[in-house]
Amino acid sequence: MKRFFICLLVLVTICSSLFASGSGEGTARHYVVNVASTFAPEGPVHQVMVEFKENLETASEGRFEVVIHPSGALGSVREVCEGLKAGTIEMGAIGMEDLTYYAPEYSILEAPYLFRDKEHYLRVLEELGDEIFGGAQEKSGIITSAWFYRGARMVTANKPIVHPADLQGLKFRLPSIPDRIAVFEALGASPTIVDFAELYMAMKTGTVDAQENPPETIYSYKYYETQKYLMLTSHIHTLARYMTSEAWFNTLSAEDQAMISRAWEDAAASVTEEYPDPDAVYIDMLQEAGMEIVEPANEEFIEIAAPVIAEFNEANWKPGLMEQIINL
Repeated sequence: MKRFFICLLVLVTICSSLFASGSGEGTARHYVVNVASTFAPEGPVHQVMVEFKENLETASEGRFEVVIHPSGALGSVREVCEGLKAGTIEMGAIGMEDLTYYAPEYSILEAPYLFRDKEHYLRVLEELGDEIFGGAQEKSGIITSAWFYRGARMVTANKPIVHPADLQGLKFRLPSIPDRIAVFEALGASPTIVDFAELYMAMKTGTVDAQENPPETIYSYKYYETQKYLMLTSHIHTLARYMTSEAWFNTLSAEDQAMISRAWEDAAASVTEEYPDPDAVYIDMLQEAGMEIVEPANEEFIEIAAPVIAEFNEANWKPGLMEQIINL
């Protein structure tokens, strides 16, 4: 009888161990991680996600399975941000939209005509990026796990735009971002809000006359089929940010958290080394695709934009932040 109970105890222990492993306890748990991307499934922005997937699946020996959903397959930018905030989406690849939605005092990173050049912008990220993204995370619950410099936003149209007067009356597609709308209104354009997913057809049908995006996006989404001229305005510098839901992240062990962070950082560093200046690559590709390159009189645009940006700084952005940026 004693032997029977010992055998029974051993059997219960083994079954308990197997059950714990199968139910997801301990290191044996299997995770499916969805990355909701609003970017096209090509180019360096997407390549960072592909390398992250390879890094994490290899490092975790298959415990983490990463599924990438490009081109807004899991919803609009706002829907992705809301899913990350709520923890219903594990990870995402977006721009700066979460700052606009949840922490507008930090949305200065996409202020038109504020940054002198790429080097100035990257210096600001090195010095102030942790403060900005950390402050936004406190409000949104969305972690910036890594970022990749996409390039500068450029204007496209079917006529050359050299001076602000050339924008007069143009139906200019913009996202619903207040400072950007105000600046282009001051420049003489007629801002037209069109969802990103509908932009190609809006240009093709004449609903809008012009738009602005990084050269990488202009090429990936074939805007060169609907627009003839690419203006090198570089009025906004942009990032692709690889985001993690804090609500989901906090369910993981410290070891798994560190492994995920390292997988993102290594992927972003690898692709940045391969594409240190995406604009140089994609401007050449757009020219080969038939677009004509225009050098605008950017100082004229900056002069008109400056008082608008100063007004937004007073009313919206974290006090002292713009001065720090200018001083860098």
